[in-house]
Amino acid sequence: MQAQAGDIRDKQAVVFDFGRFRNTDGEGIRTMIFFKGCPLRCKWCSNPWGLSVQPQLAVNRDRCSGCGACVRVCPHGVNAIDDGGKVVVDFSKCTTCGLCVQTCPEKCRQVSGTRHTARELFDRVYRDLTFTRRGKSGITLSGGELLMQWDVAAEVLRLCKANYIDTCIETSAFAPWDHLKEVAQYCDSAFIDLKHIDSVRHREITGVPNELILENIERMASFMSERGKYIIVRHPVIPDMNDDEENWRGIASFMAGLPGLPELNVLPYHNLGELKYEMIGEQCEVAGLDMMKKSDERIDRIREIMAELAPNTPLTIGGENAGQR
Repeated sequence: MQAQAGDIRDKQAVVFDFGRFRNTDGEGIRTMIFFKGCPLRCKWCSNPWGLSVQPQLAVNRDRCSGCGACVRVCPHGVNAIDDGGKVVVDFSKCTTCGLCVQTCPEKCRQVSGTRHTARELFDRVYRDLTFTRRGKSGITLSGGELLMQWDVAAEVLRLCKANYIDTCIETSAFAPWDHLKEVAQYCDSAFIDLKHIDSVRHREITGVPNELILENIERMASFMSERGKYIIVRHPVIPDMNDDEENWRGIASFMAGLPGLPELNVLPYHNLGELKYEMIGEQCEVAGLDMMKKSDERIDRIREIMAELAPNTPLTIGGENAGQR
């Protein structure tokens, strides 16, 4: 059932970050909201702070001076100082009360995840957009997975469209179509991830199968093109996870059959999110993988396969080149 604005006026969503003046993830200059919580568990996730929907403590041990202020203030014994003079954190005991964040003189702690209503989120990003509205600019909702908090996300986008703001989402599309459609009706564009074309392998590397994702990509391609809007299908290339020719040939054939011939945006792997795992007490399953360059021979092979099997499908490499119309 379609959510009414009055039903969610006071409902809060958990957000773990805001991005300002970004030149990726949509046309022009973007302001971004990162919603917390994701149903996938991609082994290479570059935003692990977005996996849990709950606020959580993040600690940068490299910046810790070992002063012990967090040890003294914590009522749950979460913190200790090791023999090397660095803090050790038992994240399982943490209640995210935030006392240690307020006390830390080195500012090496934060609570990742704050609660906001749709109106509060809109008001925050609208201030940024007042500086960029003369050119092409807008708002992009990302995550985590925004569809885990789809009703608040939809209301943020509705407020944006009521104020003539360009809107975009980034999503895995692993959600009921009714939820995705409720959000998409307020979108000018949408990025949808496609990690692997084979459902069994998709489950192995992300934790979920891909039938729902493929179905929703097809639905979104049709729904958006019928309204004069568009989607971009994003494919991250991860060494030893999905960098095989059979996968790429399957993706190319799938793309060639989509309504409106949406763009395929290929993202070479980067490892910029590895530190974030340690900061929340987790481990990155693909730690140590080298970053890929756009000139990598595997990227060249994708170009060849797309030219063979999907010659009419636009192809871009790298996030800064995607969705620019």
